[in-house]
Amino acid sequence: MQTIDKVRAAAICVLVILLAATTACKNSRIKAREYDVLSAFINAKLAAPKGEESPNSTGDGIAKIAILNQTESNEQRESFLMDGKGQPIPWTQTASSLQSQAPTLRQATLDAFREVNSQQSTFKRSFSLAVNYELANSTQLGSVIRNGGWPAFYKRFPGSPGIVSFSRVGMSGDGTQALFYTSHVCGGLCGGGQFVVMERRDGRWFIEKEIDMWMS
Repeated sequence: MQTIDKVRAAAICVLVILLAATTACKNSRIKAREYDVLSAFINAKLAAPKGEESPNSTGDGIAKIAILNQTESNEQRESFLMDGKGQPIPWTQTASSLQSQAPTLRQATLDAFREVNSQQSTFKRSFSLAVNYELANSTQLGSVIRNGGWPAFYKRFPGSPGIVSFSRVGMSGDGTQALFYTSHVCGGLCGGGQFVVMERRDGRWFIEKEIDMWMS
């Protein structure tokens, strides 16, 4: 899938992240194993676990992570992402792209991802992270940015890489493969979104594939 134009991508991302949480939802409960998957990803990408070296860590200087407290979701179950013109991308197109870029991704995992993300959910402080984090709602974040721009955001969340959001996690039937979507916004023209495939081996979750969907 081609990278979306930077300006339009940034506008779409801010709209999705800051306004999606206002959508009415049934708020289904996020399972403990989903927190395990997301925590493993965050620790690998943003902070090396205590006492360990993480070859994937990009967390130099990160003191706190601001996580949107509601999940990115697809309540119509037909589209999850928007294209450069703000039009929904059909799920069949997204799924085909994911499987072509991650051949080990199972159909059962894709189906589980689509099913679990048909409703929006609220995160609790159930992450197990090697870095401090704060769950923030869209009203709070929107107010900070509207009133003071991104400098105000970074003053409110010092040492943060920006606003990070996650979908719920789709899991294979045997619980050894996981798929989720994550995005972040770090400024007017700064951000990105990707799907992540993770595999469970020897009782631990590892990043198998990161599939970039857009960046700005």
